[in-house]
Amino acid sequence: MTSAIDVKNQVGPCGITCGSCDLGNGTAAETAKKTIELINSIGIKEWAPVTPGGAELDWEATEKTLGWMTKYAYCAGCERGGGPPDCAIRACAKEKGYGLCNECGGLAGCTKFDWLGDYSRVLKGNLEGYRGRSKEEIAREAIDQV
Repeated sequence: MTSAIDVKNQVGPCGITCGSCDLGNGTAAETAKKTIELINSIGIKEWAPVTPGGAELDWEATEKTLGWMTKYAYCAGCERGGGPPDCAIRACAKEKGYGLCNECGGLAGCTKFDWLGDYSRVLKGNLEGYRGRSKEEIAREAIDQV
């Protein structure tokens, strides 16, 4: 599994700092692992059937899903092939030769961020604040805040 040590110095072209992302730093996978351990340690599967709706739960599917998450719910970061494979933001930045989208004069009106919903405004705002700073500085600052 990839860990925060592997991705902490990465910043995606969109401005996401990998070490502060729950997929990049391993939080999602670790939480799934801890959830499996908790389910088993307190015997939820055994007493769930006597609670409202508990008899209808599919514990085999739950364990399969959480097991999958412990192995695959991580991201190696854009610089190492992580993130959505068809990310239009990353493709555009690569095509234009930008390390960060804050180098682009069209950032404010860019529609490639739209798939991120409301978070796109946050990222664009962060990128505006990053103007003139290196990816290394931004990653270091993000690590210090975690």
